[in-house]
Amino acid sequence: MLYKRLVSFGAAVLFTALITATSAAIAQDGQQSTSGKVQVTANVPKFIVLHYYSSLTLNFEQPTSAALDQGDNTMSVSWTGTTSGGGELSEANLMTAKTGLETGVITVTIPKIWAVRGFSDSGNAEVSVSISDGGDKLTRKNNTVESVIEMSNVVVSDGVTTGSTIKTNLGGISKSSTTPGGVQLDLDFRQTKLSGSHSGGGYTITASTI
Repeated sequence: MLYKRLVSFGAAVLFTALITATSAAIAQDGQQSTSGKVQVTANVPKFIVLHYYSSLTLNFEQPTSAALDQGDNTMSVSWTGTTSGGGELSEANLMTAKTGLETGVITVTIPKIWAVRGFSDSGNAEVSVSISDGGDKLTRKNNTVESVIEMSNVVVSDGVTTGSTIKTNLGGISKSSTTPGGVQLDLDFRQTKLSGSHSGGGYTITASTI
């Protein structure tokens, strides 16, 4: 009898506790809220995008043909038709204004043909340029005549800094925040004999996070 009473008493206590807890939950009225602050950390990787043109064609405008008067030239003529004396056209007495057409070397500046964007530790990027292997000559052949344009001194510029390697701003991932730049190169026409398309030249542009 004592055992049965203890069991019954324990059940009665447990039931009473459950009823009390349930009644307490039901009895509460009104809106309740609580809040907690959450700290968010984002780890952004290094990332760089280089925009560039894989093919570049330079169409030179047609220069104006000219007849250059070099002054007087007086020479003696024998009755055999042989002439002597007088001046000769040479580099020393030719008109030599310092233009690309007359020196044979032209520096070509090509703006906004590359751009970079992305993320780096410093917020900057390193952009470099070099002539590709075998890319220093643009050539054209016609029968036995070979015509060559030599390319040299290729540099990049972001409008502030110019060089074979420059440090430039890396403004973020958005296309609207890209940093554009250009290329400058020398073309030597002193071995060029033919008109028309000369091909085979090339340069490599590289962009790195820093």
